[in-house]
Order: sequence, then C-alpha cells, then structure tokens
Amino acid sequence: MYKRIFPDSHIEMSETDFAALIDFGFCLHEPSVIRRLSFNEKFPDRGFESPEYVEDDEYSDFVQTYESVLQRRVSRWEKYFSTLPPKKSARFKRFCRKGIPDHIRPTVWMHLSGAYERMEANPDAYQIAVSKVPPTHIWNVILADVPRTFPENKHFQDPDGPSSKLVSLKRVLSAFAVHFPKVGYCQGMNYIAAVLLLVLDCPPNEREVKAFWLLDALINHILPKYYSSDMLAVRVDCMVFNQLLKDKIPTVHKIIMNSGITCTLLATKWFICLFADVLPIETTIRVFDCLFYEGDKVLFRVCLSLVRLHYKDLIQCNEFPILITAFRNMCKDKQTLYCHQFIESMFRSHGSLPKSKIAKLRNQFTQQIENDTGDPE
Repeated sequence: MYKRIFPDSHIEMSETDFAALIDFGFCLHEPSVIRRLSFNEKFPDRGFESPEYVEDDEYSDFVQTYESVLQRRVSRWEKYFSTLPPKKSARFKRFCRKGIPDHIRPTVWMHLSGAYERMEANPDAYQIAVSKVPPTHIWNVILADVPRTFPENKHFQDPDGPSSKLVSLKRVLSAFAVHFPKVGYCQGMNYIAAVLLLVLDCPPNEREVKAFWLLDALINHILPKYYSSDMLAVRVDCMVFNQLLKDKIPTVHKIIMNSGITCTLLATKWFICLFADVLPIETTIRVFDCLFYEGDKVLFRVCLSLVRLHYKDLIQCNEFPILITAFRNMCKDKQTLYCHQFIESMFRSHGSLPKSKIAKLRNQFTQQIENDTGDPE
C-alpha cells in the first residue's frame, strides 16, 4: 500500500517508509517540506565481521572516522534538501557522490532509478512472478548460487534465522528470471541483489518488491545487455577500460600488456557483479549511490581508481602470477576500506570522462567484436 508523502506532491512511498521517516525524526511541517527533528547517524551494521585484511584498531579508526562523515552528511542533507527525494541538480549529484544518508538511501535509490514509477505501474508483477518457478536450468543455478552469496554475513547464513535474507534473495532472483525471461539469471546478479537487500531496511515482503525493481533498474535500464548470453556489453566495457587505462595510466597498462594479460581477464568480474563481491560493502554501497544517479560510466572511474591507488604496487609486478595476485588483493585493503576517500579519488584523479567519449569507444569496440577483426587488446 503506497501513499503520497504530501497532499500536493507526486512523490509517494510505502506506509513502512513513511513511518520510518517519523521514527528517524522526520515530521511533516509544511506541504512538500520535511523537517528533521533529530537523528544521529551511526555506522550501519550490515552483518559482516570486521575484515581480516586490516587490524582491529585500524578498522575501529575507520568506523569512528566514517561515523563523523555520516553525521556531517545528514546535517548537510537536511540543510539543503527539504523535499524527499530532491530534484536532480548539480548539488544533488555532488551530494550523492558524498554519500546518501542510510535512512533515506532506499527512497532516493528508488526514485533516482525509476524503480518507484515502474513498481507503481506494475503493482502485481512481483507477486505474480514470485509465485512461479523459472526454467529448471536457471532455477538450479539460482539454488546453487544463493548459499554461496556472502556466506560470512550473518544475514545470509541461517535460512530460518529471524533476520535471514537468504529466502528473500532466492525469491527475488527467481521472480526476476520469470518476469524477464530474455535476461533470466546470470551469476553475479546474486551479489547485486544481496547488496540491495542489505540496504533495504523494511519488512520482508516490501523489501523483496523493492529489491526486485531496483535490480530491474540496474540490469535492464542502467546496464542493458550486460547480462545477455554473449555478455557483449561486458566484453566491450572491458575493452573501453583497457583504452582508458592506456590513455590515463599508461605505465600500468604497459605492464599489463607485457605480462600477456588482458583487461578482460582482470575486470570481467568487476563489471559482472558491479563490484558487489569485490569491494568492501560500504564502498560498494557508495558506488551504487553514484551509479543510480550518474549511470554506468561511474564503473570506469571505479576501475581507474583501483589501479591509480595501487600504482606503486602494480609497477613492481613483473610476472603474470604476481600481477594477478596484486589485482585480486587490491580490491580489499585500507585504500578501498576508507570508502569516503575512495569515492573522492574516483572523481578527483582521472580528469573528465565525457559520455560522448565512452559512447564512441563502445561503438568502436562493439563493431570490432562483431566484425571479428582480431584481438582488440
């Protein structure tokens, strides 16, 4: 059941979300205005243990540092954005880059991505789809992948636990495969859907519906053709990354080429799971903040930042296995754990990445693949 937030507004949200705003200290003050009374943004518990790749005191420092960032961002959002969600603007984009407060993140994602509109236009779609079973070959892959999704996370361990999201994950992936049979299911979607379920803090049924439509927004609208049977778009974007790396960080590009490795080998997993099984969880969620606002070119900034932040290590790699290990390890360390600094580096360190240039490179490499002109890298 969905209701309008304000009498004269087109913005709607579920009664659960509406109540959550009140619980978090929001009240209706004037028509189309939200006034925040009090909220203390704490570091969110996503269900993961502290990571093994940093010492406990270092992780505690990260939590403390990031909590101050979160509280500052809440203060800034309440100062500049009185309506929820705000209209798109340069300031709104900048604020998304700096992080959406966790308690309004689901609502902002739903509106930015168009998921709310599609959900409202198809109110029964999820319930119809989830009542069916996808083709056997797809269903078997989903059943195999679900238990392997974030097994270290307490929300994805005990299927019968009070906070378990395993059943919800299986239902969302199954419903997606039924409702969008041309896409079906591809390995990697499980991690994306799992991140969505972790962010959506609402009752299971509502959480599943929203995760379903946010997954649709990512798979079918923001990243169409990524999950086609030939993975053409992913292959193309790996080649685009290769070219951007050559243009912007040529020393590392030369080392990669001399080692006999391609960017397709190194980055396919990054693109397929949208970094959900690659980066620390808070960093992944911050990437999603940008992805929902700015679209898929954000992924190239993530790739370039990973390389640039680990430049000193990468230029020391002179053998195939050492380079592979370096790329595997660089995705989860202090550089990527400090998500606020990582996101800042994405937009500070690489110059402009105009959509026109990305589109031109994509067209070029798509034609190259389709014409089978040889090894593109």
